Amino acid sequence: MLDLSLYLVASRGNLNDESFLQHLENAIKGGVSIIQLREKTLNAREFYELALKVKKLTRAYKIPLIINDRLDIALAMDADGVHLGQEDLEVKLARKLLGQEKIIGLSLKKPKQLDFIAGATYLGCGAIKPTPTKESEVLALKDLKKIIALSPLPVVAIGGIDENVVHELKGLKLAGIAVVRAIMEAKNPLLAARRLKKLFKEC
Repeated sequence: MLDLSLYLVASRGNLNDESFLQHLENAIKGGVSIIQLREKTLNAREFYELALKVKKLTRAYKIPLIINDRLDIALAMDADGVHLGQEDLEVKLARKLLGQEKIIGLSLKKPKQLDFIAGATYLGCGAIKPTPTKESEVLALKDLKKIIALSPLPVVAIGGIDENVVHELKGLKLAGIAVVRAIMEAKNPLLAARRLKKLFKEC
């Protein structure tokens, strides 16, 4: 069964490959159960080469590697799956290209988007809190609850989630929390992941 409990959305940023991979490995040791590689600034070749290195790490720890947006990269390096936004290729087409065994995540921002989730494996819902990239796209808690109640697929909350925000999600039947800065900007990613995992399990 797919473990979405602590979902890390990772970008290399200013780190070199070695430091980035070490950061990811420490996060995995702390409890990260799935990694989505999101690289908005790399060209296709750079993204592909970095993804291969991350794949080697995730395979060693037996956790899935998901590629954000780029279906071509996911196919080229045989990732475990892809995560699509509302403006990306339709899920049905992605499923046709990837096959039935691969993981397909889909971003959801509104309950009405539940009408178009056929073919997806899980839903990433948010942003729960304002983030540097999604300041105005906050998903109200009541709408998140509605999505969880109506969705036949597991739901992961994403967007501005840190240790304080996890408490606000208590009682919701979430499959997991997706975090970015709470781990990627942590000085000790192992400890940060361990605390987040513990807090989510107590929800």
